[in-house]
Amino acid sequence: MELGIYGSDGVLKVTVGVDDSSTQVKELMGDNVLSLGFVLYEHVALDVNDYVDFLGERYWLMERYVPAMRNSQEWVYSIRMFGLESLIKRFLVLNSVDGDADPVFTLTASPSDHVALIVDCINEGMGCDDWTVGTVDGEDNVVIDYEGKYCNEALRELADVLGTEFWFDGTTVNVCRCERGTAVSLSHGEGLVGLEREEASNVKLYTRLFPVGSSRNIDPERYGHSRLMLPDGQKYVDVNVERYGVIHHYERDAFAGIYPRRVGRVSSVRWETASNDDGSEYRIYFFKDNALNFNPNDYELEGEVKRVSFQEGSDLAGLGEGDDHYFEVNWNNTTHEFEIITIWPYGDGTALPGGSLIPAVGDSYILWNIGMPDSYYADAEEELLAAVEEYNAKHGVDSSVYKGRTDHTWMEAHEEVCLQLGQRVRLDHESFFED
Repeated sequence: MELGIYGSDGVLKVTVGVDDSSTQVKELMGDNVLSLGFVLYEHVALDVNDYVDFLGERYWLMERYVPAMRNSQEWVYSIRMFGLESLIKRFLVLNSVDGDADPVFTLTASPSDHVALIVDCINEGMGCDDWTVGTVDGEDNVVIDYEGKYCNEALRELADVLGTEFWFDGTTVNVCRCERGTAVSLSHGEGLVGLEREEASNVKLYTRLFPVGSSRNIDPERYGHSRLMLPDGQKYVDVNVERYGVIHHYERDAFAGIYPRRVGRVSSVRWETASNDDGSEYRIYFFKDNALNFNPNDYELEGEVKRVSFQEGSDLAGLGEGDDHYFEVNWNNTTHEFEIITIWPYGDGTALPGGSLIPAVGDSYILWNIGMPDSYYADAEEELLAAVEEYNAKHGVDSSVYKGRTDHTWMEAHEEVCLQLGQRVRLDHESFFED
């Protein structure tokens, strides 16, 4: 196969015949790399942003390349060129709302708005307007901390939050399951010259899940346990034991967000003026929740301070202290309202809440670091069980990886078969798949 290598100015530098070691490796949510091996009979300098077009895609050199000299007339090249998926790793997600490119900010927005921001940063970094937003799953607001986060990292985090994938169709960015093309059947002698099975490197097969519940909002003396349990004290949940036998798995992180909790809603807001030690004034904000039917002070946990995390839709969502974005609060038994403890997180005298970032009527919030009334424990247990069953449905499956070398003669005779990311492949082999 012959390929033309072009300079960044679009002028052809050299046409090369690549050898059998040349490969294209394209990964979902990963790199797209074209590795080329060839020999030239004169020295041709290859530089950053030189490119090759292959199967409708463009690949660029990311660094200057110096070939090996076999003798005075032969120069041996072994280069790696990168597709668009790899180039976006060079660009940070920047907030340019106020005209300054700020790499440290938090955004609460719809998934489509997050992708639009990332696409703008890619276009800015590449000096073009070719990149566009494609299909994006989800409508509810998502909070993402963009602190020194590169575009590929941001897309991966958004996809993880939405429980899906990100992928590219040319310069269109999609955040949804990658499924496209026509399904194709391959077997030994029919497209494949071999087949092997191995375990996925990042997936564990299990049949007995031991879920570890959260300790948040748990009063051990009242509940009888230090963490949230499954209903009726169930210790584990089985999946496919009859097929694979007993294989244990312990999981905590997937269930960390499930605990006895109530999503409250702000009914009214007021503020009072206070002064710092230096005489500067700030506002202390108070809010009520008229639907709150218990006294938070009756459920205090020893050594803990009550906290509130505002949810998506609030100007304070994604703000506050720590990864949980919380504000410490006090509850007033007389006025039946919460006092938000003001913080100064930015080191420039800016108070939170303050300015335009304040609580508002209708904002939703979660109160935590308290024990909660008994009825909330049973609800949380049922929520945990439902989450465990959903987790098992997604992860409690055989996730083996199958690898097969394609038969280039068969492939050339069946030009309609063009394997691409997201295409469904049926593997036929009675030794591997008895059913």
